[in-house]
Amino acid sequence: MSKIIVVFGATGQQGSALINALAEYNTPTPQYTILALSRSPLAPSSVALGSLPGVKVVPVARNYMDEPDKMFLDNGLGKGGVWGVFSVQGYVSEDVEWKQAKAIADASKAIEVKHFVYTGVSFGSLIDDPPLIFAVKRKVEQYIESINLPHTFLRPAQFMDNLLPTSPFLFKVSRTILLRRTFYNHPERKHQMVSCRDIGQMGALAFANPHHYLGKAVDLAGDEFTMEELEKRYEGIMGAPIQLTFGVLASFVRWMVAPLGSMANFFDDYGYTVNIPELRKDMPDLEDLDAFLKRYKGAVESKE
Repeated sequence: MSKIIVVFGATGQQGSALINALAEYNTPTPQYTILALSRSPLAPSSVALGSLPGVKVVPVARNYMDEPDKMFLDNGLGKGGVWGVFSVQGYVSEDVEWKQAKAIADASKAIEVKHFVYTGVSFGSLIDDPPLIFAVKRKVEQYIESINLPHTFLRPAQFMDNLLPTSPFLFKVSRTILLRRTFYNHPERKHQMVSCRDIGQMGALAFANPHHYLGKAVDLAGDEFTMEELEKRYEGIMGAPIQLTFGVLASFVRWMVAPLGSMANFFDDYGYTVNIPELRKDMPDLEDLDAFLKRYKGAVESKE
């Protein structure tokens, strides 16, 4: 009998990556019934997920992350009915993120979920005193530990995906801050990044190997580079520079939005500290920047 895994944030970058990776375990023998929760089940992204082996798209209310206990109840998912849960929150306020993450953890505990995979962020060397923008994710981790919910924590570095020209304008601002308004003190610092595909791959690996990953936190990065190296490598593969926005806008956001300012300071003064060679032992196909960009470029060209 296949294990039921419920995926919150199924159509987002990390959730969809997890589902794509997990679905690979369903051939030739089904291992999982993957319930992809979607507010828009007829959207192309949801339909694509539903075409994968073992994936069922489950329509949910707009506020399903606020009331996960009701979502479980409405779908007949009671005690012992769900083996695994993947929890990731979207780009919401810190208060909303905390309330949603806590509610999902509590609801999962109540129905006796056996493996809860929570994806937050890598804290570098500041796990005990994370920067403002990361603090809520550490608070969530500590709460999950406090209620004895069997878990694995995924701690990704910054996403390579947010460098792409197809990403929303928000990320054009954030990458302008990264490239032009961050490394004032340490321009030589190598910044670590990871592809969302690999976050999904590690989530699937954790579900497939609970004996190895339960109770552990896994920091994730696939490459590291200075900003100068990043720009050269990106343009060399993509044939055009990284798309940025106005420097004055980046400056305004960096100095006026406290969480983003704290993140920039963290990158400059500390940075991520993922042991990439060690991670590659478990994930030999871990993408570096070049592999990620070539995969993206190949996908675009195949559609032309």
